[in-house]
Order: sequence, then C-alpha cells, then structure tokens
Amino acid sequence: MGGVQEEARPGDGLPWFSPEELYRFAEFMSGDAPRDQRNIQVLLEMVAETLRQPDLEDLMRTLLDKAIRTTGSERGILLLNEDGQLRVRLARDSLGRDLGTTIKMSRRVPASVISGGTPVIARVGSDEESLELTDSVTAMRLRQVMCAPLRIRSQTLGALYVDSKIGGPPPRAADLMLFNTQAGLIAMAIENHKLQHDTVEARAMREQLRVARDIQRRLLPESPAVYAGLELAGRSEPFERVGGDYFDYFPVDTGRVGIAIADVSGHGVGPALVMSDVRAHLRSLLETRRSLGGLYGLMNRALCTDLAGGMFVSLFVAVYDSKDHRLEYQNAGHNAPVIYSPARDRFVEIPSNAPALGIISDISAGPCPSLKLASGDYVICYTDGVTEAPSPDGELFGEERLMAIVREVARPDGHAVQVVDAVLAGLRKHMAGRAARDDVTLLVAKA
Repeated sequence: MGGVQEEARPGDGLPWFSPEELYRFAEFMSGDAPRDQRNIQVLLEMVAETLRQPDLEDLMRTLLDKAIRTTGSERGILLLNEDGQLRVRLARDSLGRDLGTTIKMSRRVPASVISGGTPVIARVGSDEESLELTDSVTAMRLRQVMCAPLRIRSQTLGALYVDSKIGGPPPRAADLMLFNTQAGLIAMAIENHKLQHDTVEARAMREQLRVARDIQRRLLPESPAVYAGLELAGRSEPFERVGGDYFDYFPVDTGRVGIAIADVSGHGVGPALVMSDVRAHLRSLLETRRSLGGLYGLMNRALCTDLAGGMFVSLFVAVYDSKDHRLEYQNAGHNAPVIYSPARDRFVEIPSNAPALGIISDISAGPCPSLKLASGDYVICYTDGVTEAPSPDGELFGEERLMAIVREVARPDGHAVQVVDAVLAGLRKHMAGRAARDDVTLLVAKA
C-alpha cells in the first residue's frame, strides 16, 4: 500500500471477547503495562456503560465517543445492516456532536471489512496523499482510517468506522486489537438491547393474546344449555391462541332458538376479529328480524365489505321451533351437519344450499329449507378442523370415524354434552398427542 507506514490485520482466528474475558489482555495486547492498563480501563468502562445504560441511543453515543477518544480520531460512525443495506446509524465527532446520517465517508472500506470479516487500520504517510483503500478516502484527504466489523457470535450487525484528517502516532497491532474488541462490545450492546426489546414485546403480545382469547371464550355461549326444549353443547379449541371458528346458540323469541357454527378462512388474530364481526351481525339480524329469510344476503354484503381479499366465511345457521319441532336452516358453504336418529339408527346430511359468505357481494340465497326433528334426534355440527385432523401417520379423522363415535355414544336418553366429550376424546386419541393444525369446533343439539 503506497504511503502506508504500517498496516495491521489479525488473522482469521482473531478472538471475540466477552466482558468476563477482558481481564486477560494486559500482557497479550502489547506488554506496555501503562498502555495496557489504560486499555483495560477503557474496555471495563464500556462494559459498565453497557450494563448501566437502559436507552440504546444514549448507549451507542457513549460507546462511539469512547472509541473516537481511544483511537484519537476526529469522527466515528456506526453502520448497521438494515433491510439488506449498510446504513449510517450514528455519526459523531471528537467534540461529542451528532453529524447526522448523510455524511460523506468511504463506503467501500466498511463493506470490505464486513465482507472479509477482518478489521483494518491504515495510516497515510505525510509525504503522500494517496491511500489505496478507496478513491473517496483520497478525495476527503484522510490520514488515518480504522474499521472493524460489529460481530456477535457468527452474526455481523454492521461496522465501527473512525477516521481523521490529521496524522497521529503510527498504528500498532495492539491498537487494532483494542479497536476490534470495542467493536465487539458495541455489537454485544446492540444485540442485548434488541433481545431485551424483543422479549418485552413478546411478553406484551402474549398478554394481549391471552386477553383476546379470554374475550373470545366469553363470546361463546354457556355449555351445556337448554333453550326451547333443545339441549345444546359445544366446544371450540383454537389452533393458535385465538381462532376463526365460532359456535353459538341463543333464544330468538318464545319457543324458538337460533344455533350457528362458522369457520373463517385462515388462523390467528385476523380470522378471530372477523369471527367477532360474524357473531355481531348474526345475533343482531336474528334478534331484530326473528327470521332466517333474507339474512344470508344482508350478512354476505356486509362481509364482502369487511373482509380482506381472499377471506371468506362458511356458516351453518338454523332456527328451531319447539311448537312444531321444525329446524329451518341455511348452510352457506359449511361442512354438512348431520342429524342422527338413535331410534332408527339413521344419519341425514344437511347439505350446503348457498355459497360461503364474503366472496360475491351481489348474490342472495333462496327460501330456507326446513326439516322436522323427532324426540331424541341429535344435530351434529362441526368444522373441518375435526374431520381433517391427522394421525401421526397422516390419516385424517374423517366423517366415518366421527359418525361411528356419534352412533356409539348418542342414546335417546343421553345428552348432547356426552357426544361433544366423546368426539373430542376420540379426536385426541386419533392425533396421539400431536397438536391440531386447524381450529377444532363442535356443536351438538338434541331434541
């Protein structure tokens, strides 16, 4: 390198030191006891600041100022990798002033240091203005440049860079070792603050999700319950902390009860919010109109406006009238509920008679069909998280296995909650302790 009086580059095995290891360097760094004592003091002060200072911005300023003073530089710059680009995060001068983030500097020096993973220190001779590192160094008439990667374990966060237009004492390998260790401490400080911030955010998110799950559970009806002579029970277990499945039952008027089960596409918070919207629409419309007629069109138009692209809601909703024991229903793209009659050992499907909600805004459904329930009949409603639950070898739970459990448990003198418990127990046995991969919801009504 033309005009460079000394250039020091440690080998690939250059160690990265934790704070508890800093005491080991007094002799290793140079053998100059007063100089090394000063260096150890500098590093220990940086460690103390890292442990003491809670604000990352203030901490980075303090540590960068320390690096500037220790190297005798005129300015220092912290560059961090952000969104795949190396950006100036902080720049300071020797007087402790912020220089902004648009300052002129050599970009190739830190890029080269990060790419190679090796720190560099170089000084231009007094009789020559050329430095081979980059043209920008020459243009800025710099006399000394130092740069080290900000590394923590195998991760490189960015680079620590200092420079000066005035000459100083010739650099030594010990100077590079100290500067490199300072860069390691700064990387450690940034990573520790990031981890702490992520931990705090994660705790806050977990708490928010816990609250959301509690709220969602409170939106579900009490189980078991009896309305209009219909015995009802249900259970919903979200795949994540909150889910997009929903079941409901509530009085419509004297002698009539509404029941519903629905599934929003997707998992997590978004579908859970949509599901609360579905519940609000459904309850409001049924409690004011007291009829299923026209309900599909009103809900569909509202959800087409509310839902993000690609989302939809499958819904089975019915109104049972205890006077004539008839179940009027609308199945909007939901898994076909089944009516099981223990007295006749017969299953009857309730097929879909309208598209799922939220897909096509200008569509409506025709008249709602109805069927009569005999005393002791069971209505079994479920979401696809039940039938599509896999065993360890990938076999789905399926409708046949579901119906076999219903046939075994449902008795004319039995109870709806017994069927719910038996199906969920069979589901857990089928999955053999494996976590569900979808929300699981089951609703059973017994006449």
